[in-house]
Amino acid sequence: MAMDIILNTGSTVYQGAIIKGGNKFTDGYTREASYCEINPEDFKALGRPWFVKVTNEFGDSVVLRARKASSQQKGEIWIVRGVWANIVVTPETESTGSPRYKNLPVKIEKCEGPVLDPVTLMQQAYFNGNTEKAWK
Repeated sequence: MAMDIILNTGSTVYQGAIIKGGNKFTDGYTREASYCEINPEDFKALGRPWFVKVTNEFGDSVVLRARKASSQQKGEIWIVRGVWANIVVTPETESTGSPRYKNLPVKIEKCEGPVLDPVTLMQQAYFNGNTEKAWK
């Protein structure tokens, strides 16, 4: 069962330090940027998931680790800004020149996983899994 919800994205101090250090393709970056914070009531309504799939209005979706967080308001989720969030952040700028990183309507649902590493995720999302095309 998919739930309509609002997506907000943003950075964390640790995620920023990883990126500035050039370590975007490490396990540490994957751990820091591939989760979705969910309000406790919404988390319970979703069946206390280990993993969730977030899908935007265009059908683009990404699988993330689920994290119950009392800091999230009911009806809203938060994803660290990065490769995983970029899959579902829409390219519409509403004349601002910047994608909608905040207040983006999406659907969320419990799923089995797995969370893909950043290279595999980008290959699948942007190059249909074609590694030859992706890195040449």
